[in-house]
Amino acid sequence: MGDTVTTDSVTTDAAARQRPLVDLVLHGGRILTLADAEQGPSDVDAIAIAGGRVVAIGTDADLAPHIALAARVIDLEGRRVVPGLNDSHIHAVRAGVSWDRTMHWEDVRSIDEALERVRGECARRGPGEWVSVVGGWHSSQVAERRVPTRAELDEAAPGNPVFVQELYDRGILNSAALAACGFGDESADPPKGHLIRDAAGRPTGEVRGVGAFAVPTALALAGEASDSRAGIRAMNAVFARHGLTGVVDGGGLLVTPRDYDPLYAVWRSGGLDVRHRLFISVWNRGGEVADIDALTTLVQPDSGDGMLRVVGVGEIPHLGCHDMEGLDPFRIGDDAYRELVDIVRLCAHRGWRMSIHAVLDATLRRILDAWEEVERESGQVAGRGFSIVHADEASRSSLERIARLGAGVLVQDRLVLKGGDYVEAWGEEAVTSAPRIDDMRELGIVIGGGTDATRANWFSPWASIWWLVTGESLDGRGIRSERHRMSRRDALAAYTRDAAWFTGEQGHRGRLLPGYDADLCVPTLDPLTCADDELREILSDLTIMGGHVTFDAGVLTADTGRVSDTPPSPALEERT
Repeated sequence: MGDTVTTDSVTTDAAARQRPLVDLVLHGGRILTLADAEQGPSDVDAIAIAGGRVVAIGTDADLAPHIALAARVIDLEGRRVVPGLNDSHIHAVRAGVSWDRTMHWEDVRSIDEALERVRGECARRGPGEWVSVVGGWHSSQVAERRVPTRAELDEAAPGNPVFVQELYDRGILNSAALAACGFGDESADPPKGHLIRDAAGRPTGEVRGVGAFAVPTALALAGEASDSRAGIRAMNAVFARHGLTGVVDGGGLLVTPRDYDPLYAVWRSGGLDVRHRLFISVWNRGGEVADIDALTTLVQPDSGDGMLRVVGVGEIPHLGCHDMEGLDPFRIGDDAYRELVDIVRLCAHRGWRMSIHAVLDATLRRILDAWEEVERESGQVAGRGFSIVHADEASRSSLERIARLGAGVLVQDRLVLKGGDYVEAWGEEAVTSAPRIDDMRELGIVIGGGTDATRANWFSPWASIWWLVTGESLDGRGIRSERHRMSRRDALAAYTRDAAWFTGEQGHRGRLLPGYDADLCVPTLDPLTCADDELREILSDLTIMGGHVTFDAGVLTADTGRVSDTPPSPALEERT
């Protein structure tokens, strides 16, 4: 008998007769369970799923009795299976509502390809309609190492306003977009933004700063509520193609309570195919304490269900404490600090998790001061699942403070696109240990993997896993030292088992063990053995969330045909 594990750990004939009807069995594969030593084997051949959860794992022989009771059976033919990926810090809510109204250039590799997509989008939309790319790409990814020019966009889209935003660095408007925004020769710079001008003082088409981006973005992304709901469904379908079964949304700048309406509408209709967990940011500059007081009064911690749940406050609990990308000097002022303490106190007393953005170590130290002040008062911070988002410049001493509080760190691959920018700002030596992953592991800090997409980065989880493993960047600068890289299993754990810790779900998500959510994917390549460069390009051939097929490339077949041909049982439809 092999290493079989079942929900009741009983394998007698009597127990077999009492087994539940099985919805799905996958066998003949190499299934990464991410089990601890005392929980069971780390790799198995087969897995059985019923009612949205794993009911048994083991060898093919062990699970043979389950096959006889299964509605569907898939022969993996030696393929690797991993737990469903869970991006522990992404801005999916903001992206989803406008997903179908924007282009996505994560996979663009040349200016010619980019311009051809602009032409295609203009043809699809028709004359006069806005065409936009709102972040999610960088000039380091294209052969020419530059953004398209205003003239190139004019030629590609003579009858459409076009706005192309490169991450949060700069935007390019064609002539029609400049006119639509009212950006003329006499225009003043918008608040918190700049119009780049030529020697004669005329706008060149390039804009910088969130205030300048906001003007074309508001025009380009305007749409009907039905479009927003369709966008969320379309985004989730793309995420499932990459093997994602869950995302943790970090709120973010300019996200207001009403921006969640389309997501909740899709949830109420039963249309979510990716689990969403929400950290809620403040939405009124100067009214941050009132925002959090209202939120934590009206909503209980962990409100929601297995598909959609509010899990905490962040990543921006106070707008005066946000150091953006950490490329410019920043200081948390005394007034903002005192209000941050008030907000931490509210969250601690009302049982809320908190997740706070901090790229620079100076910012991080001030945030930890606030956490420790409330901990000294009440003893209600340590061990409550608080977390720091980014911590790229964190010092060893700051990490030791995080460890003492039992907090975690959410790490993203933002430096993969902008290694050179951080080298220029921080110096080569500092960037090679950004972030200090080995110190975090040594101190026992839980690390969650993510992207910080969709505007500040690519949304591909496999690019992030590649970066965690190799430490490389697209421009070849700021390569992270080997000490601060992860093994492939650890990187996968950061995207699955450990990501679940940040939402308090480590007891039933992120592993493929009996009683855990049946979230898994079959990658196009084995991420434990493929070449480094191949790791970045992986997709999923089959993604299953709660036992329900959310993506099927048609490569694997069930005994009844294609995997998705057979509808899930009513138990699966409930999406436990």
